Amino acid sequence: MTNPLTALTLTGPHDAIFQLCDDLGFDSPFTALSVSVFELSSQNASVQALYESTNDAAAALKQLDIPPSVTHMIEALPNENWVKKSQEGLAPVTAGRFLIYGRHDSQHIDLSGKIGLQLDAGLAFGSGHHGTTAGCLVLFDRLISDGFTPTQILDLGCGAGILAIAAAKLTGLNILATDIDRDAVDVTRENAGLNDVSELIDAHHAGGFEAPCFAAAPFDLIFANILAGPLMQLAPDIIRHMAHGGYVILSGILREQKNTVADHFIRHGLSLIDSYPQDEWVSLLARR
Repeated sequence: MTNPLTALTLTGPHDAIFQLCDDLGFDSPFTALSVSVFELSSQNASVQALYESTNDAAAALKQLDIPPSVTHMIEALPNENWVKKSQEGLAPVTAGRFLIYGRHDSQHIDLSGKIGLQLDAGLAFGSGHHGTTAGCLVLFDRLISDGFTPTQILDLGCGAGILAIAAAKLTGLNILATDIDRDAVDVTRENAGLNDVSELIDAHHAGGFEAPCFAAAPFDLIFANILAGPLMQLAPDIIRHMAHGGYVILSGILREQKNTVADHFIRHGLSLIDSYPQDEWVSLLARR
């Protein structure tokens, strides 16, 4: 029997909830055991973070800048393995030629005609079931199907490693995966092992483009599934590390932010090639 856990749940508009999700996963001094996001309606979502104690949950809540539109609740949960149960509630997801599934489905999943991506999100943000991840995979699938053959790939802000693993499985290339969160790097390595691509995933903790691992640039394909604000702030560095003629897949962008983000990257010299909307989100494909 596992020890009882405490859940911190916040509910409100999509943009506020996903900012808080990022804060809970990466910026809080008390790292959550898991962070799960739930779509409640076309306007609202909920994020639930699990902690070992009520004190940890309360300390995490205190560190958050919660807007008036968001409600919050802290509650003790029954004595069950809630991290495992929350992941078991996620059904397999198809995105292009990829099929994302959890470890709990590994014994009975049907991979006919699909590339399987098995992962457990653990402490890292990103179960692979969110519309932003699916959008990146669909655009990646389209790009490769159109004949593009990358040689150097970066997964910037890799989270649980799903995009890096997909790229490794499809191309057979060595993939650089980086994240500002050390837990994300650890989980990416674990998920790479689950998918038998450990030798192809070079995962690093990196808080900026000054890290030595970025000496591998220029990249002819970059995944950047982050959030609209950080994406625009990172635009000059992202483009500086792109090969001429290379592509970037941008995500973590709400539909109403699409034009703002696209225009920002166009002003920095990229051309918008394609986009893919899913749920309240949109992913963009741009070329240098």
